Amino acid sequence: MKMIVVSSVIALGLLVGGIPVLAHHSANAEFDTQKVITISGVLTKFENVNPHGWWSVDVKEADGKVTHWRLETPGLGGLINQGLKVKTDLKVGETYAIKLSPGWKDPADGMKIGIVRTIVVNGKEYRLFDI
Repeated sequence: MKMIVVSSVIALGLLVGGIPVLAHHSANAEFDTQKVITISGVLTKFENVNPHGWWSVDVKEADGKVTHWRLETPGLGGLINQGLKVKTDLKVGETYAIKLSPGWKDPADGMKIGIVRTIVVNGKEYRLFDI
């Protein structure tokens, strides 16, 4: 009887522990993954957290206006798995070429959003999301 109770508790724990995975969002719901654009901009801030990181990038347009982008990236572990040395490769104030899929709807504050597909760092292209 004790074994049945212990087994049931373990099974319930595994079942409940998997629920957050089901709640994870789909990139297709937030971003136009059929569209890929390239920007070149200055990294102004990065938050390399889990499950996703967020980078702020300023892009100077042809007319001189600056467009602010907030870009979703893999979490710190995902960046490292792709070979990106986050502590030494990414520097605030540096300019990077980034391929991204834009958001379906930008926030009301005028900022644009996107999900990073690739970034070029020191001449090497890193593939962050294969969508």
